Amino acid sequence: MNLFRSSAYNSLVSVAERAPLSLAKTQTVLVPILQGWRTPLDEFNADELNRALGRVNPAQCTLAYAQLAIDCVVLCRTVEQATLAAQAIRRLAAEGRLEQFQEYPAMLQRLADTVGRIGDHALACELLADVAESLIAQMAADPISTGQDPVQRLGRTSGVRLTAVHIECARQCILARRTALHQRVASRVLGVPLDALGSLVGASGQRGRAFLEYSYYSGMVFAALGAADEALRAWQRVFALPARHVSAIAIAAYKRRTLLHLAKHGTKPRMPPFFAAVHARAIEGHAAMYVALAEVCCPPGITSLAPALAKVSDMRSVLAGDENMGLAHHLVHELPAHYIRRCGLVYSSLHVDRLAELIGFSAHPLVAVRSRGGGVATEPVDVAGALARYIRAMNDPSVVLDDSSSMVVRFVPVRATVSALPNNALLGHGDGAERQWAEAVEQKVAEATALRVRLEELDRHLALTREYVVGSRDKTLTNSS
Repeated sequence: MNLFRSSAYNSLVSVAERAPLSLAKTQTVLVPILQGWRTPLDEFNADELNRALGRVNPAQCTLAYAQLAIDCVVLCRTVEQATLAAQAIRRLAAEGRLEQFQEYPAMLQRLADTVGRIGDHALACELLADVAESLIAQMAADPISTGQDPVQRLGRTSGVRLTAVHIECARQCILARRTALHQRVASRVLGVPLDALGSLVGASGQRGRAFLEYSYYSGMVFAALGAADEALRAWQRVFALPARHVSAIAIAAYKRRTLLHLAKHGTKPRMPPFFAAVHARAIEGHAAMYVALAEVCCPPGITSLAPALAKVSDMRSVLAGDENMGLAHHLVHELPAHYIRRCGLVYSSLHVDRLAELIGFSAHPLVAVRSRGGGVATEPVDVAGALARYIRAMNDPSVVLDDSSSMVVRFVPVRATVSALPNNALLGHGDGAERQWAEAVEQKVAEATALRVRLEELDRHLALTREYVVGSRDKTLTNSS
């Protein structure tokens, strides 16, 4: 069997060996070869692949080397073969040049799709993160390259644009389910602000979908790390682009955003004011059960947890089908904290027993149930004790549980002075706390004074007429007629 069609590989390698190529030759010679490329090997052949990889310099002909690395990934079937493929991808990440990918952006999409099918999600995420970090570093080093992007003119200077590698890296990170990878991707890939979509994500018709996927997957990565604010912002960006139709990505993001917003803030999230009302109604119609859950979890006044917990229980099949059980469990755990804080709007203090009764804490899963008499009858464990442990774990300065045996919960206004707090809990004790408050007040006064001076300078600068400067603003306007 002829494992290696030399003419096919020779045509690619011979062009690569003449690198660096001019822009015209890249477009007329190399790109047509890559557009009609078919892997010339029927099965993995380490000798032939190593020979071809060795003849191509990734710094001089990034596109040709990228195609050879993709062939390695496509053909690998064993651990040893996967090792060779990974080495090729890592060398591409280390030596590949961004400006050459710009000549044929489809190669980045081809690379992301191929590595994403490698089978080992953790390895795929690591390889794509290597490539993404290299591209980000090169974009940041040359921000002028994004001068044509409108966002660049708004003052952003990172120079980083979205690529298919970003998106697939985030997706593989979610599938890998490894905290270390989540931290790396969140800080080094997703945490870098984008200047614009650019042209590295395919044709203009695909850029909107690419941005939606990137924002959606970014929110999932941040949510897995417990970074709720970053996740909510990422999911908020899903609704930033104008669209003619409602996408499945927007519906999925709305569902996850609703659960996380309820857990973080205890309220139903609002759509951006610029988002089309007809699309908002359509999304809420597709996520009707999540809308109903938000309404149950955000009742006016002080109510029991039981209806909200029952609603979550009734939605188990829907939550499981949407793969939102993790967020649902997080919501169930965080929900009592919001009900407890609502009590502080009415009461200044409550006994733990009374507070547990008001919010129906006995229905919460944290209140364990132990069997009695061989498991036939059951009785709840101390509800007050479970609630006391929960309040201590909240670590909320506005909800303070007395350390004495009285088990009284005191609700402290958020803007209360130090003397109103038990034992000066927020800033320390005694004179040290008062000094901190005094320094903070002095700093705010200095900031306000500087702002007033700046506003006066702007006022003088913006004045258009001598009458405006003299004081016409303080005169009563009269009809000149």
